Amino acid sequence: MNGLPSSPNTSSTRSGRRTIVLVFLTCALPIVAAFYLYFVNKPDVTNNYGTILDPQIPVSATVFKNINGDDFSMQSLKGKWVLIQVMSSQCDQVCQNALFFQRQARASKGKDQSRIERVVFVTDNGPLETQLLRAFPNVHFVRAGEADLANWLPLSQGIVGTKGVEAVGSIRDHVFMADPLGHVMMRFPPNAQLEFDKFRKDISRLLWASNIG
Repeated sequence: MNGLPSSPNTSSTRSGRRTIVLVFLTCALPIVAAFYLYFVNKPDVTNNYGTILDPQIPVSATVFKNINGDDFSMQSLKGKWVLIQVMSSQCDQVCQNALFFQRQARASKGKDQSRIERVVFVTDNGPLETQLLRAFPNVHFVRAGEADLANWLPLSQGIVGTKGVEAVGSIRDHVFMADPLGHVMMRFPPNAQLEFDKFRKDISRLLWASNIG
C-alpha cells in the first residue's frame, strides 16, 4: 500500500524552511567571508587609499587648550568622524594644501558634512595668520606638543599588511582619521603627495558604510 501523499500544509512548511535556510546562507556567507579575510587571511593589497590601522588607538583623553585659551578635548567629538592634522604655526604650502583638501572633502558631503569635524594641533606657541584662520573656519585649532600626540597618532605600529610602511615621516606629514567611537583608524599618505580625489573617496566610503557618526 502506497504511503499517504504529503498534505499541502506539510509541503508549504518544508518549502518555507528551505527558503529561510537559503536566505540565512545568503546573508551569512558574506559575513563569514569577511571575517575570514580580516582575521585569518588579511590581504596586503586593499582598495582604500589611506592606511588602515589595526589595532585602532583611542584618541587622547588629555584636556588641551585651543588657540583662544579655552579647554578642548578629543572626547568631546565622539559621535563624529574627525580629520586630524598636526602643524607648526608657520603653515607652509603643503600644510595649507592638506587643510584645503579636508575643507573641500567635507564640503563635498553636502548635508552629511556635519558628520565630519576637523582638528588641527599646533605644536608651538606662535600666532596663526589671520588669513589662515579666515580661510578655514569651523576648524578646531588646538595647542599641543608633539610628545602629547605621538602616542596616539601612530606612524608605524598597527599597519594592516605592508601598505603605508615606507616614507612614513613624522606626524606633521599626515592627516589622520578618527571614527565616531573615538579611535584613530586611518592614516593618509604624506601630505606632500596627497591626492584629493582618492582622499575624498576614502572619506565618502567611510561615511557611507557607517551607521554611526
